[in-house]
Amino acid sequence: MRITAAGLSERGTVRPANEDHYCLGAFVEQEAFTALTIETSSTFFQHYGLLAAVADGMGGYAGGALASRLALETLSASYYGEKRAGCTAEELAGCLERYLGQAQQVLAHVLAHSPEHAQAGTTVAGVALMPPDLLAVFHIGDSRVLRAAAGYVRPLTVDHTPIGADVASGRLTEDDVRGLPEASQLTRSLGAVGDTRAEITTEHTWAPETILLIGTDGWHGVAGGLTRQAVQEIVRRGNPVEEQLHALLREAVAADGRDNATLVIIRI
Repeated sequence: MRITAAGLSERGTVRPANEDHYCLGAFVEQEAFTALTIETSSTFFQHYGLLAAVADGMGGYAGGALASRLALETLSASYYGEKRAGCTAEELAGCLERYLGQAQQVLAHVLAHSPEHAQAGTTVAGVALMPPDLLAVFHIGDSRVLRAAAGYVRPLTVDHTPIGADVASGRLTEDDVRGLPEASQLTRSLGAVGDTRAEITTEHTWAPETILLIGTDGWHGVAGGLTRQAVQEIVRRGNPVEEQLHALLREAVAADGRDNATLVIIRI
């Protein structure tokens, strides 16, 4: 099998700078486009699998960009710093918990020595794929992981906001909460203050024709960006990953544009 993936971050039309970053494999980027193809039979994939994530920084433009970059650089370096061939789902989850803990430690240390960035922090959301079909989903904050299969898109994460669980359960719709302050009020994030616990799940698997979408809140539609229905319509066109990526970001910026929008797409 072959995995194709692509990532990109857009500043949007309002903000003067971009606080988002994304990680695709060992690459941590911001507004540079990245694409890769991996054969699942390759020795590299058997040993390391694939890591992909996004991070949405906060606490001022310089502090937010610093926090999102540091978190993903530390996470990626930890992830690709050791081989995990033959690991179980529980072992993969344990590794990710440790890597995210290391990212939190590095971030807290740097912020503690940068008084001007004392309130900085970042959300993180992403996936780790390992053979034969292990899929670990992790997140902190309101960046999201979604899965597209059989033409339908559904989230694999629940936003860490006061109303995140209500939206996930269907008690509130995305239309109900769009524009509400609670929709973007974080209850967890990486950084110097607050609840920094990561949520990691390994209940899902990956299989042929699966598409994973990992995006910040400027893309996925609760506080702005695209609604899930709009995402679903674009994904159903079946275009190549690169074309889908550009279309989804272009439409998100056109629909809102007030926030940075970042997206990584993985197709099995």
